[in-house]
Amino acid sequence: MINKTSIILDIIEYVQKARVSAQVRQAHLAKQGKKCDVTERILERTLEFEKWLESELAKQVTAHPAYSWFSRVKGVGNINIGKVIGMIDIKKADRISKLWRYAGFGVNSDGKAERQVKGEKLHYNKTLKAMCWRLGKSLIRAKGKYYEFYLAEKEKILRREQEKGKKIVPSSELPKVKNKHVENDEYIGLGHVDMMALRKMIKLFLSHLWISWRISAGLPITEPYIISKGGHNIIEPEEMTEKPLTEKKSTEKD
Repeated sequence: MINKTSIILDIIEYVQKARVSAQVRQAHLAKQGKKCDVTERILERTLEFEKWLESELAKQVTAHPAYSWFSRVKGVGNINIGKVIGMIDIKKADRISKLWRYAGFGVNSDGKAERQVKGEKLHYNKTLKAMCWRLGKSLIRAKGKYYEFYLAEKEKILRREQEKGKKIVPSSELPKVKNKHVENDEYIGLGHVDMMALRKMIKLFLSHLWISWRISAGLPITEPYIISKGGHNIIEPEEMTEKPLTEKKSTEKD
């Protein structure tokens, strides 16, 4: 089956590069008091094509099985969510843990975040991981319910590290080893704490996307691994929306 969303996103990326290149050239020429008709036409056409592509992307996104859920989450725009769902095969991801791992948010046997190891085959999609981080930052900026979850998790991590006797300081104040700021048994960077909380928030969003998508697509679901193993309270996807299901959401831009 052809993934139209992925195709549109790929073309948008190429068109955006062409448009930015034309804008840069236009700016350089303007500083010299010059104009170029070809550059002007390229800029006009790329902007027009980009606008059309985004309208086509909106059609694909609104037709997505999980649209009725993610369209009501504050901070989710067509481009950001499109770049996430366009790289996921929900049929292959038959468990939340599989989606987490494919998106780069899995853990090793020691419980630590899985990272790329030199010389070893990559077990996740680097582009999808980057797009998930980008979406996560958008959720933070929107200051919706996922942002509230992020703040709560950040506070938990801060308390946990302080109870261990660690000092939480800005990265620039960490001890130096070979001219590099590094963490140790006594210090942990504030930026590291922030990234841990953001990672937890993104994993929660992905689990909610997985549940909403598979239910809407008529696929079986399993109890989230983090819940079945950790005994955590269940946060339902609907709890993180800002609008009731019956209310339609207007098109958003990133």
